[in-house]
Amino acid sequence: MTAVALATGELCPQLIIDTPSRLPGRHGTLVGRDLEVLTLSALLGEEAHRLITLTGPGGVGKSRLAREALADARLARVVRLDLHGTTGQDDLTETLAALLPDEPCLLVLDGCEQTADATAAAVDTLLGRLPGLRVLATSRRALHLYGEQLFPVPPLPTPPSPYRQDIRELQDYAAVGLFVDRARAVDPTFTLTEANARTVAEICDRMDGLPLAIELMAEKHPSPHRRIRSITEHSFRLLDEDQRALLTRLSVFTAGTNFPTAEQFWNLPAHRTEQTVETLVGHHLLRVTPGGAEPEFTMFNTVREFCLERLSAEGRLPDARRRHAEHFLFLALEAGPHLTGPRQAQWFQRLAPLHEDLLAALTCLERSGRRLDAARAALALHRFWLVRGHLDLGEQWLAKAAQTFATTSGHEEQSARAESARGEVSLVRGNARLAADCFRRAARLFREQGDTAHEGAALAWLASTDHRPTGSGTVHGAAAHLLRVAAHERATVEVANAALPLAVGSSSTDAKLTADLLDAANALFVRARDVRGVGYVLGMRGAVADSRGDRALSERLLWEGLHRLRSIGEHMVLPMVLESHAVHLWHRMPHQGHQVARLFAAASAVRESTGAHPPPIVHGAATALPDARRSLSGSEYAAAWREGRGLSAVAAAGEALAFGPPPSGPSAAAPRPTPLTARQHEVAVLVSQGMTNRQIAQQLRLSEWTVVNHVREVMRRLEVPSRLHVAKWVLGRQQQDGPDIVA
Repeated sequence: MTAVALATGELCPQLIIDTPSRLPGRHGTLVGRDLEVLTLSALLGEEAHRLITLTGPGGVGKSRLAREALADARLARVVRLDLHGTTGQDDLTETLAALLPDEPCLLVLDGCEQTADATAAAVDTLLGRLPGLRVLATSRRALHLYGEQLFPVPPLPTPPSPYRQDIRELQDYAAVGLFVDRARAVDPTFTLTEANARTVAEICDRMDGLPLAIELMAEKHPSPHRRIRSITEHSFRLLDEDQRALLTRLSVFTAGTNFPTAEQFWNLPAHRTEQTVETLVGHHLLRVTPGGAEPEFTMFNTVREFCLERLSAEGRLPDARRRHAEHFLFLALEAGPHLTGPRQAQWFQRLAPLHEDLLAALTCLERSGRRLDAARAALALHRFWLVRGHLDLGEQWLAKAAQTFATTSGHEEQSARAESARGEVSLVRGNARLAADCFRRAARLFREQGDTAHEGAALAWLASTDHRPTGSGTVHGAAAHLLRVAAHERATVEVANAALPLAVGSSSTDAKLTADLLDAANALFVRARDVRGVGYVLGMRGAVADSRGDRALSERLLWEGLHRLRSIGEHMVLPMVLESHAVHLWHRMPHQGHQVARLFAAASAVRESTGAHPPPIVHGAATALPDARRSLSGSEYAAAWREGRGLSAVAAAGEALAFGPPPSGPSAAAPRPTPLTARQHEVAVLVSQGMTNRQIAQQLRLSEWTVVNHVREVMRRLEVPSRLHVAKWVLGRQQQDGPDIVA
């Protein structure tokens, strides 16, 4: 092999002219890149693509992917130039022109980011001069030339938080597979176990799925964090001062930010902020998350840690933390009133990705002595924590809030509300004794303020904590009082929420009282346009109908309730409704055993993620799940259970809704069986949600090529010409044309 050192620049690149059979050897197995290698090698085999640029963050494996694809493409002539660490190549055009062979060849320019401008100029000139020349470049940013074919190289998929211990789930993630492969190279006895599974998953996530960073951690290199830090430092040097300033300030955001927030933190005109953010995205230091009115920008964990170190060293971190806390304090206080009203769904969706930032802001406020502000924010967020299942965090922060309000003069009303909110969270967590203490204090405080409505609600909650055999009298008395309170025009959603556990407590002994409580709660929820409350009532009515043997009515009520609970990403009531829906689905479609098992598994996983105490067994679940299991082989059931546990709450609800409600009457025709298999139906549902093939592959843990084949087969079976028609077919089956609120 011949290496010619170029005499230009501060550092010398290497020019290597050779055939693909003698390209640099591969070190270890390339994990999780099968589709990328296949696609890139196919592109390299097409002469129409004269300039292909692999882009991606540092450490993502662009050079390695290029080598693998070149080996597979089997091109006749390859010239490779290693530009890593090279700067100042002003005469690169003429140098390359003198060294390139006369015959057609592929020029590989590896690591162009340091010489991006010079490289772009050279490539532009050479492609114009030499018709037989083609170029493959790797760079952290595009060359921005006409005809450039960008080939983004994303990080490897990583397990989402909260990390589970299920080894079979985790090992399907390419990042985990890479960690295990490299760890075994160091220690052949290493294996993924329940003891280390969460640690491995967290490492892969914190390393952002970047192969180089994961390899350094798995292989236990000396000072791995220092070497990982150098990956970001290399990109940081390519930025100007304004770009560095904005990037470091945005590092205090744990989740993401958008253009308006970035402007507030930098005090620059909108157009300048947009230009800077776009540059940071182009350098793969920020990632774009589509959705909502404004695109969201998130930062790699490795980049964030590097920038936080710089902020701290410069003495600017405390001020950045303070401004961050102020921003999210304002957001929490703004969100509070909307978490029980008509804009509920939008606010839950807005807060969900910002939860870690909200917690960071609460911590900052508390540590800086602003405990009252932290308490106000915690009280405003209590409904979010309850509905989304963050029970442990909610109880901890509400306990601090209640204590702060109790010891601060003039905050008696907030003290009562904090005690009631803490009691509600504690009751769901299964701590009835603590909940009872909270509700007693809340009732006393509300009474002292003359707030009879909320006193009645607190007393109703208190009665629901009494699980003694003699407690039915307490429940009936509190229910009668609450019904009188609910009839008042000033009654609120808090009164409606307090009626629901009383309805559960009376369901087995007093059908009329249960119906009255549900009617009163539903009327208040409808008046407030509270989607979650209406969905909860529908789920309870469905359970009551099922206990009376009216299966068709029960299934329709559950389906309508599930539709509403899904719209806000509900986690607490959803598992019960999913299990009930799975029971009905089994009875109506016994050939859907795979889907029934998935729904039961999803309900189990969602419930575990919340830490809620085990609810009563859903009617019929004790027989439906074993029957569904017997309808499948052992491997089919294991696969269905594993897939179901990997579903998010929203995705699981979407699958259940896709089967549609039962016929509305006894004379209605039986539903036409779907022409799709269970797996094809899953793919069709995700297509209807606007997912790309890659996103579907990640959701279902399949290869992208397998998903492509599934989509083609779905269109063939449905006899439709496009993905849009598939979406219309799914939406038609879901029958979601009804009103958002059903009385």
